[in-house]
Amino acid sequence: MNHNYFLLTNLLSEDERRVITSITSHIERGEKRVGIQQIAAENYLSAASVVKMCKRLGFDGYSELYYHLSRQLLSTESRTEETLKALVDNYSDGQIEAFCALMRARRDGKIFTTGEGFSNIVGDYFVQRLSICGFMAFSNVHFYDYMIFREAHQGTVEAENAVMFAVSQSGETGPVLNDVRHAKKHGHKIVSFTRRGDSTLAQLSDLVFVLDGVKQTLAVSLPNLFFGHVILVFEELMASLFGFEGQAQ
Repeated sequence: MNHNYFLLTNLLSEDERRVITSITSHIERGEKRVGIQQIAAENYLSAASVVKMCKRLGFDGYSELYYHLSRQLLSTESRTEETLKALVDNYSDGQIEAFCALMRARRDGKIFTTGEGFSNIVGDYFVQRLSICGFMAFSNVHFYDYMIFREAHQGTVEAENAVMFAVSQSGETGPVLNDVRHAKKHGHKIVSFTRRGDSTLAQLSDLVFVLDGVKQTLAVSLPNLFFGHVILVFEELMASLFGFEGQAQ
């Protein structure tokens, strides 16, 4: 099931969450419009309870809620593709599919982030976002603690399907490259975000997203959109991941 609506459901009661989930499941399967009676029956509720729920959410009734969810879910895929094409210099469908395949394959593994300065702040955002989505995510502060633990217990801790997200404008930031090399040594897959596709970081990465490659900011007085664009691309990649998971179920 596609969980693009999960932030909304965090605000709902259990009954309301089940109703929203039920409606979106029908929409994602491409079924014809499902009536209120069927939704109510599937969730052991009365039609009146469903109508009351719709009104509490600010809709006039069931039909308005249904079409609102339908428009949101069906427009997500095209919006995501358009955004990624506009922001990722080396965009390809295969690249997005590879990201989704990697994240699915390593769903139960650990995810680490690394970055310096503003890139570190972006990494912290990744950690918070991934944690909300059910991933086991850690910042680079915990990466070395974990590596020390693994090396101290070598042979007693099973190898894991870990991933490291690396953010660096130049792709040549020393501490970031050190983290990446250390991670690769332990079998981690590397996903990077950088301005330079010819950088050392890009060459070390299993998957690299090049952003704003021809828009390097040279003056501190000018806006630097790189970090904001990285977060936006990451959000769209996560939307793609949930879309792939929804189609697979």
